[in-house]
Parts: sequence; structure tokens; C-alpha cells
Amino acid sequence: MEPNVHYKSDSSETKIQMESNGKTFENKAFELEDIKMDDKNPFNREERPGSMYSVRSSASTTSRSSVNCQSGRVRCPNLRLQKFFSYNSQNGFLKAQEDIKKLILPEKDGGYIGSWLLIEISNWDFHREKIVLLTEKGLYVIAYDFINPKITDVQRIDLADLKRIKFGTLKYPKGSLMGEYAYGAVKLCWDKEENIGFFQKWNPLAKIPYIIFTSHHVLYSEKEKETELYNCDEFIASLEYAISKLPQGSQIEFKEEEVEIESYANFASVLYNQNWLGFQLDRNGINY
Repeated sequence: MEPNVHYKSDSSETKIQMESNGKTFENKAFELEDIKMDDKNPFNREERPGSMYSVRSSASTTSRSSVNCQSGRVRCPNLRLQKFFSYNSQNGFLKAQEDIKKLILPEKDGGYIGSWLLIEISNWDFHREKIVLLTEKGLYVIAYDFINPKITDVQRIDLADLKRIKFGTLKYPKGSLMGEYAYGAVKLCWDKEENIGFFQKWNPLAKIPYIIFTSHHVLYSEKEKETELYNCDEFIASLEYAISKLPQGSQIEFKEEEVEIESYANFASVLYNQNWLGFQLDRNGINY
């Protein structure tokens, strides 16, 4: 990410700023280019198909704490925005939505509720672009190739298997060298965290019984800050609704509390997230 939050900055993957000595410095090259592009091409929301105003974000951010950065410290200038294949290409998220709906099995999943392009944060603090599809009974976490449009990986979670859902500020444990976050996330657990063994937790190949999501970087663009497609608050509100309709929904714990990323000095994730390797970008002609 272009300087990255791990160095006392705002986040490990959704920002274009870094902090030093308590001050925040923006990437002026991106900022100036962003201004020039806006002057030449003023944005018309009506001309952006699928750029829908959020119907829940006002309610969801007033009735509960938002997991999004509210301070303005996280930004996504136009120049960065245009590099996301998930956003700008003809094979972007709106096209992907058509493909992923084919995964739904009505008998098993029930009706379609919604889909979002979010960021998954692994237990090793690696940030990756993922599509999240929510139905009445299930949740699909989808890795999608936006360059050569196709689904590359699918994980399905049965909503009835969830034990705990918590949302709140992201943080590192005490003593960590990883800096701090300027936003929050939601964590879905289908087993008790205390049941995760030491070797399971620190084995990068092990299956961890939880998943963490935060809003996509695109949300912090002036063009998309009022839309719902990239907004984790919207996903949380829809998930709460889906859980409330389950026969055993009252048994699933749903509460606000800090979401901890147990990372102390993972410089591999720093390099990974600084270079946006979990996102498909136009990297000046080299696309991956």
C-alpha cells in the first residue's frame, strides 16, 4: 500500500498515507494527480452504473459504531481508484456479481441477500480482496480473477454453524511492533477461539475457524463513500438481519468489541500489504 499502516500508520492495506512522529503525510503525487483528474473529468454519479447509494449506512453507523475510518485519515485518490481491476475494468465487481450468483443453491442457501467486495484479513495479517456473498442460510467467500474473469476459490460457511460475531476497532496485541489501525472489522467465528491450539494458530497452512473482513479501499474514494458495494457496515447490517431470521439465531452471539490481529513483528505481511499483493492492480502495464 503505498506507505503502509504497519509503520504507525492507519492500516495495513486500505490507505495511501503513513504517520511519522504523530503526524500524517499524504502522498502528494497521488493527491495532485487526483485534483487534476477531477478538474478535467468531473464525476457524475448517475453515469456510473451500479454505483448505488447506501440504504443502510446511515442507520448502521448511528445505531452501532461504524467499523470504517471516520477521521478522514484513510483516502483513496482517483489515480489509485483507477488501478483496481475490480473497480474499473469491464470485468470488475459488477460483472463478477453475475458469475457468483450461479453458486447459489436455493434448496441449501435460501434466497439471495447481497454481495460486497471487501478485504479479508488473515490471522497472519495478510490483506486480500474478496467477494462476500450472503444468502438466507449461507455465506460465500470468493476469490475472483478480475483480469481473466473467473472464480478461483470458494469457501462456504453455513450461518447456522456460527458461534460468535463481533465487530469493532482493529488492534494488535500489547507489545506488538506492527503499529495501529485507523478502522475496524467484523470477525465471524464458527468455533470458540480458546479451542484453537498453538500449532493450528501458527501454522500458515492450518484451517482457522474464523474469518475477518473490513471495508475495501475503494470505499475511501470520494466517488464511492456513500455507496454500499464496498462497505463493511452494510455487510454487518445484512448479516445481523440474516442471523435474526434463523431458527437458532438467538443462540449466535453478536456483539461490539475490539477485533485483535495477533501479529507481533510480521514483516512479511508488511511487505505483502505495502505492495498491494492481495489486490489485482494495473501496475503500470504489468497486471496481476
